[in-house]
Amino acid sequence: MSTFDVFTQWDADAGVWVAHSDALPGLVAEATTWDALKRKLATLASELVELNNIPLDGEGGQLRLVTEDTIPVAA
Repeated sequence: MSTFDVFTQWDADAGVWVAHSDALPGLVAEATTWDALKRKLATLASELVELNNIPLDGEGGQLRLVTEDTIPVAA
């Protein structure tokens, strides 16, 4: 199965989840909830695989969501 890394991060200032991927050219998305972001990514990824003529192996593809977050630590 082809796996595409998608990097996600919560943008607290904008109040949205933001996602991008170098593996799928053109994949940039944002949504106000995690579930909405996942639904949007599934749709966009399928469209971009087709538009960019990205070959998938016989089992299809999947997105690996890599989330970045920071947590303050008291000194």
